[in-house]
Amino acid sequence: MVGLPGGGGAGGAGHLYGPVPPQDTLMVQMPPPSNAPTSADACLSIVHSLMCHRQGGESEGFAKRAIESLVKKLKEKRDELDSLITAITTNGAHPSKCVTIQRTLDGRLQVAGRKGFPHVIYARIWRWPDLHKNELKHVKYCAYAFDLKCDSVCVNPYHYERVVSPGIDLSGLSLQSGPSRLVKDEYSAGPLVGGMDIDGNDIGTIQHHPSQLVGPGYGYPQAAGMS
Repeated sequence: MVGLPGGGGAGGAGHLYGPVPPQDTLMVQMPPPSNAPTSADACLSIVHSLMCHRQGGESEGFAKRAIESLVKKLKEKRDELDSLITAITTNGAHPSKCVTIQRTLDGRLQVAGRKGFPHVIYARIWRWPDLHKNELKHVKYCAYAFDLKCDSVCVNPYHYERVVSPGIDLSGLSLQSGPSRLVKDEYSAGPLVGGMDIDGNDIGTIQHHPSQLVGPGYGYPQAAGMS
């Protein structure tokens, strides 16, 4: 691309050529920040740096074991290790590539005597400490997401998004229907007339005229076939 002469002064349009479009940055691997370690550093130094960014959802001992295990697995894949360092030390501000480990037979990873899904373990450590295992959805550009069932699994926490469960709304509906059901059961000693359910407007009528005392002409029509 040819720039404008004069470097784009105050009245020029040089600013139009400054930022890189977001869709292009997804394909560019940014280097780690200057104060962050790189894949060439010792494992201990990398683990120490990554531990500083944990969110506290797991104990320090468990988090350290999990991070040590991951760094050792990635030591031979320096580009992916650099991608992990970039993602974690910038809190996802810079785009990063997939960070993969081998998928196990049952899909779970064992760390310090505990088993769990690998992408969930590292998402809890670095992003959402109260995350549940069914709340993750991978981003479109993740090629090795857990749900894709590849031989390798991406554990980059910034390649996943948290999905809110709709269960809260459903529980609210059940609570609203509870009182109506309770009143119906409490005051319906016999079968309902005509097989119809009682709506909210009939509740007051039933309270004043219990079914045991209701006869023909006292608030309910006599059903066919009844004496």
